[in-house]
Amino acid sequence: MEYFFYIALVLSILCTSTLTSSLPIFNLTTDKYALLAFKNAITSNSRAILSDNWSSNISICNWIGVSCGTKHRRVTALNVSGFHLGGTIPPHLGNLTFLRSLDLSSNSFTGLMPSELSNLRRLKELNVGINSLASTEIPSWLGHMSQLEHLYLNNNTFSGTIPISLFNISSLHTLDMGYNILEGNLPEKIANFSFLGTLNLVGNKLTGSIPSGLFNMSSLIEINMRYNKLSGKLPKDICGNTNPKLKRIYLTGNQLYGKIPTNIYKCRGLEDLRLPKNHFSGDIPQEIWSLSMLRVLSLFTNQFTGLNVIHAYRIE
Repeated sequence: MEYFFYIALVLSILCTSTLTSSLPIFNLTTDKYALLAFKNAITSNSRAILSDNWSSNISICNWIGVSCGTKHRRVTALNVSGFHLGGTIPPHLGNLTFLRSLDLSSNSFTGLMPSELSNLRRLKELNVGINSLASTEIPSWLGHMSQLEHLYLNNNTFSGTIPISLFNISSLHTLDMGYNILEGNLPEKIANFSFLGTLNLVGNKLTGSIPSGLFNMSSLIEINMRYNKLSGKLPKDICGNTNPKLKRIYLTGNQLYGKIPTNIYKCRGLEDLRLPKNHFSGDIPQEIWSLSMLRVLSLFTNQFTGLNVIHAYRIE
């Protein structure tokens, strides 16, 4: 009886050991198939980087642009930025479930962003900036990627309004949607981010007023909304929470009007304030000169009184 018990125990240990040792191999194989599908979707590879370096004879963890974790040896980062690649983004990338960073920027990818990318629940950085992704709305499923900290969608042809689902990503530090064809009003919820440091919406067709709470976000460092069609006045309670982190405000080339709020002095960390090519009027508030960190002040092509033009006044 003891003999049979011993045999059963040995077989159990062997089976468990075999299954455990095979799992990482299976997972790494899954990652390999996903990367090969990505490679096969490339229709233009002028620098031949992938064809020369992504060989099935070597581990994918040694492929250029690929990084793997030290523990599970799963793919944790894919960075092909500036590889001069053209083609579409295949849905198979959604199988890289250990991925934390995906950087496809500065290439010539076209088509849609596949919804399968929403399976990348560990992803902290997604960069598809400077491509030619299709003229459709920003995918609402991005709002399901709850771990995202940095999202770059800039320099594509995304159109439509800013999806409300984006504001479900409470962990965002960077949101860059500059140089697209976005339109409509800025949602009030854009001021609800707890950790957002950089907001870039330059070069779109956004209209309406700027939500008053935007300038009162304690984490915000830079606001760039140049060259849109924003209108209305700057909020009177600008930097009402005495935000010491806000360093740069870029609002050039909109349709903003009214006076610069006297509360501007509460933006104590402000280094660069650019408001040219709007319809601001009245006197330039004296409080602006109390901003001890201010290095660049640009107010030209407005309707100020008392001081006709300030191009790029530097305080050194």
